[in-house]
Amino acid sequence: MKKISISILVLALGSPMLSRAEEMASQYKPNVERKVCESTRRAADFLVMAQIPSKDGGVGWNWVLGDGSTPDNVAGLIALSLLDAYAATGEEKYLATARRYADGLVERVARFSSERLPFKADVELLARLGGMPQGERYARAARALFEVLRSRSTDGMAEVQRIRLGRASEPALLGFDVALAIRAAQAVGERAYAYQLADSVLAEKQGWYRSKESARFSQVSAGALSLALERLDGGHYRKAIDRLRADLLAAQQPNGAFSENETQPSAYATLSLLAGLTERERRAGLAGLRWLKSTMLRAGGFAHYNDYMPEPFVGQVVSEVNAEVLFALSLACATGQEVD
Repeated sequence: MKKISISILVLALGSPMLSRAEEMASQYKPNVERKVCESTRRAADFLVMAQIPSKDGGVGWNWVLGDGSTPDNVAGLIALSLLDAYAATGEEKYLATARRYADGLVERVARFSSERLPFKADVELLARLGGMPQGERYARAARALFEVLRSRSTDGMAEVQRIRLGRASEPALLGFDVALAIRAAQAVGERAYAYQLADSVLAEKQGWYRSKESARFSQVSAGALSLALERLDGGHYRKAIDRLRADLLAAQQPNGAFSENETQPSAYATLSLLAGLTERERRAGLAGLRWLKSTMLRAGGFAHYNDYMPEPFVGQVVSEVNAEVLFALSLACATGQEVD
């Protein structure tokens, strides 16, 4: 059974896995020849196209393409992926699309409270936009939303405990959630809070990290958390990062993918390994990148699993998963990492 969990929801769909990566439907063969930065643009263009009006007067993205929903818990992450694509390619439309969503957030700042918390990716998005020219109003909104979060959890340790209780049914995703919190705190300049988050989640790792019992979610957490720690203070957290990446190296399939060709864990693992310090990590990251790039669908999106079967015999097109692939593609494009 192939499953995917993103934020709070869990989707489950079944599909047989092909035994060899070489068994590829003809529609995927152009992806193999396409350069990474071209793939980045196609993936970002898909998310620009997929942005739609939301019920609150702003904009957002479907959970599954075409389902009519615009869930708040994924939009910030998608907009962040477009910021990364803008940084990698210089395409102004990606920045404009991210800002369009952020503008709605700025208008809604007063709606959030300790009982209705903002999402961490929204805080990071606003903070990053706030660091750009004419970004003052975004910076003010980011600070206001972070203070709402702090009104509920006065320090990083308390926030990890709050998240842990909310993730009681899927503890292996704690690392993923805390990685988002670390990124948000760092983006608004709250490094002490970010260190508290990191120290607390690592201190509790034995209780939530289940690389065998819950491999899929643990791989998502390992990829997301190791990269967040690297960007916070790679030297200080080197041992923890190395252990998480070692687990990812051990879990990678011969075709470069993870968790039976599931796109979300493959994207987070690839993203972290592409940022690795060792040659082995970077080689593994390129193998993951090769698989991700090769699975692009005709319209430029990605299915939540892909066994190289022709469309429609692939997983659903989940907007957040598309953003997570775009993070990996954008990093490779920005750093000049190419695959054969």
